Amino acid sequence: MIKLFSTVLLTATAAAALQVLPAAPAHAKSPSCAKAIELINAAIAISGDTLDDATQQALSDRLSGLAALAVGEEKAAITGYANALVDDNITDLDPATNELNRVCA
Repeated sequence: MIKLFSTVLLTATAAAALQVLPAAPAHAKSPSCAKAIELINAAIAISGDTLDDATQQALSDRLSGLAALAVGEEKAAITGYANALVDDNITDLDPATNELNRVCA
């Protein structure tokens, strides 16, 4: 449940950022960031806001593949989020979500 809340937070934060930016084309810092946010939003939309284990694993796999194409901080943030999704020892995605938002917003 906590992982779901943090994932939804990413969507809400990204949407809020778009609302306060000037009236210019809104986009993430890079295609990798844009795609990561798109994948997360799609997983939430398709799953009906409940990311079960299979959905989390599938999303993690897709994000890991995407991270392989990214560089620098973006690679680290996307990889960190992907790993946090499937790490049973992580019960709070807020740190990974905040880092992805910081790097990609």
